[in-house]
Amino acid sequence: MVKILLPLALAFCFTGCLDIDENVEVRNDGSGQLVEDMDASQMVDILQTYMGKEEMAKKGIVTMDTTVNLKDVVDTSSALTAEKKALLRPGKVHIQLDMDKKILKTRMIFPYTSQENLQKLYTVIGDGSSLGNAKLFGNLGGGEEGGGASPDLSQFTGIYTYVAKDGLMSRKVDREKWKALTDNPQMAQMKQASQMGMEINYTTNITLPRPVKKVSNPTAKLSEDKKTVSLKYNIIDALDHPEQFEYTIEY
Repeated sequence: MVKILLPLALAFCFTGCLDIDENVEVRNDGSGQLVEDMDASQMVDILQTYMGKEEMAKKGIVTMDTTVNLKDVVDTSSALTAEKKALLRPGKVHIQLDMDKKILKTRMIFPYTSQENLQKLYTVIGDGSSLGNAKLFGNLGGGEEGGGASPDLSQFTGIYTYVAKDGLMSRKVDREKWKALTDNPQMAQMKQASQMGMEINYTTNITLPRPVKKVSNPTAKLSEDKKTVSLKYNIIDALDHPEQFEYTIEY
């Protein structure tokens, strides 16, 4: 059932409301983990309408609560370089699906050994070569049919360039990538959908080993101990105002 579920979830996330929580933990030695939780439970009705229960049963989409070790996926991929495989191999994807209870959630966990590798991990996730429908999740799907021309989340996160090093984390708009994204005809469709109430609520929490000295984004919130920075936005708004979601954190 994993073979079709993830590509469909990514495709349907652009037809309704979706909640994504990104949590980054940086430890004293620079290691940590990047965790992304996606709650697409509001898509269950759409999924059922699109396929029907009988068709879903034929494809093995039934109640599940399972974890996929990415090493079993990336090692069979011909689309990833050795360096990208090394970055993604320790990762895991947990999938929870219950059609009757209308639950569809995923959790992606990526451990990293240094802030240099965190920066590389962000680049790999955002460049569309690994976590796009046609690549990593396409491999989970046993083929490339999940990719097609449909937009996926990596296209949005991919318009930003990340820097991660001791004392500094930043996210800046890559104007060329942003222009390429907005020039995509499918993005015009997304803008129309946003006028009908589509939202992709994206929350980022960055926990650092020392108190924050300065944050450039005025919408950022600091925890009481000033070690955690939180930002929340609708990712659809990034199509028109990507600079609003930049940040530079000094700590």
